[in-house]
Amino acid sequence: MPRSTTFDRDEKLEEAMELFWEQGYEATSVQDLVDRLDLNRSSLYNTFGGKHELYLEALDRYRQSDNRALRQHLRDAPTALDGIRRAFAAVAEQATENECGCFTTNATVERAACDPSTQERACETFSTMRTLFREAVERAQEEGAIDAGRNAVALGRYLTNAYNGLSLTAKTCPSADVVQDIVDETLHGLTGSTTETELS
Repeated sequence: MPRSTTFDRDEKLEEAMELFWEQGYEATSVQDLVDRLDLNRSSLYNTFGGKHELYLEALDRYRQSDNRALRQHLRDAPTALDGIRRAFAAVAEQATENECGCFTTNATVERAACDPSTQERACETFSTMRTLFREAVERAQEEGAIDAGRNAVALGRYLTNAYNGLSLTAKTCPSADVVQDIVDETLHGLTGSTTETELS
């Protein structure tokens, strides 16, 4: 049965993102992309320019969605500390449900050292995360939830590292208890008090 000559580009990009997220760059062949996207090779190359270009575009799509979700968790919560809890609860839930982890973190581990384009995107993403977490910490300090004398920039870096580390832990199929301990102790490191974070 011949493939349709018309298709939704955005839909195909989403499918490519999911495939690269599941398998990584090296393990995904052009034939894998042809099969998953249900496109012939000429359509694939004419539309996306090739495997590497499609990978970077798929990574950009994921980064935009991920950063948007993090920003929403942090800024829409009634308090800054609650926003941080929500952000970590969301990544914790993903860690216990999806062993693929975070696409950006995966790309950083696999490709940043050998691909400047991936490295640039990873640096941009982590820089955005550090800024968002720093702003949340500053807000929490204004609200009295975090000691105002602590370094908000350093805490933003600390939270970014813990957030992405949890995504790596997801690839080891952790139990809910392991994930909960990581979240609780991360928040304890901010406030110095016991916190409870719901994964559901």
